[in-house]
Amino acid sequence: MTGDPWNGRTLEWSTASPPPAWNFSVLPRVAERDGYWNTKQRAVATTERPARASEYQPIEMPKNSASASSTRSSRSSPGFALIWHIWWIAALGVFGAFVAFLVFAFRDGEEVEIAAETIAQFDRTHQVEVVL
Repeated sequence: MTGDPWNGRTLEWSTASPPPAWNFSVLPRVAERDGYWNTKQRAVATTERPARASEYQPIEMPKNSASASSTRSSRSSPGFALIWHIWWIAALGVFGAFVAFLVFAFRDGEEVEIAAETIAQFDRTHQVEVVL
């Protein structure tokens, strides 16, 4: 079953619900406006099931990182400190933002590969139909 309870028109309704960590098991090929909707309508008119993906490729996903939350906190503290003229907090926040930037820029191993077998098993389990 797809995540399309309202018979939607756009591609996000073609994924499973709840969605997997990746966007699409196979990258959809869209050749027209409302391609997902038109494919569904053709399948209904001809009473055929849309084709399933026959071959999956591994997908590389970024690792989770704490850099966003540390950067956010080190960016908001200078703003607060500058409003209230607390210069040492502003300087500390700017320094923290710079350190967070450096840690993010020079990190190693930033991607995880999801195996093709895992993707195929997810599609079989959730009966996701890749239609485009």
